[in-house]
Amino acid sequence: MQTKFISLLLLVLCAGSEAAFAQNSPDATFNFDNETAGKLPKDWTAVASTWAIANDGTNKALKQTGKSKGERFNICINNKLKYQNLQIEVRIKPMEGAEDQGGGLVWRYHDAKNYYLARANPLDNNLKVYKVVKGIRKEIKSVKLKMKAGEWYTLKVAMIGYTLNCFLNDQKLLNATDTMFPNAGQVGFWSRSDAISLFDDLKIKDLK
Repeated sequence: MQTKFISLLLLVLCAGSEAAFAQNSPDATFNFDNETAGKLPKDWTAVASTWAIANDGTNKALKQTGKSKGERFNICINNKLKYQNLQIEVRIKPMEGAEDQGGGLVWRYHDAKNYYLARANPLDNNLKVYKVVKGIRKEIKSVKLKMKAGEWYTLKVAMIGYTLNCFLNDQKLLNATDTMFPNAGQVGFWSRSDAISLFDDLKIKDLK
């Protein structure tokens, strides 16, 4: 009887261990070239504001077009994929915005009020990493840089455990640690207020 109990306990522990490691979805890429302009791609959800595929010359990208005000966070999330440790990158083209410009990436997203965020802003000429906790942005780290609206930039974040690194155009600009969101979550795009931006060529790697 004791042997059976121990065997069952080991089986449960092993299953729990496997679940703990199996937290990431497979690697994924999105270039939106085959999507329909004016519509959201399959498996993407506009959590806040207006998002749709738009033409940019001969290219297609996902565009945030809403013109909200103040501390309104415009969010679009992939509703199928989840990652804990990951490398995520996207090309961003800030288009316009009087109150705010640019945008960024969200990861370990649990709901519209709880997630990590990295965003680049040509209006303020900075790159910042935040944790959004209960709807409130709390800055983790920031750095000054030069950006211009109307140009494409590549934003990349890598996070393993509690440590994250942030890059712009393949230049490492930020390193930080934070323990607020240790578990796997969804990924997506973000802008604030009236920042209208294009997002394209999303690449996500599972870092185990």
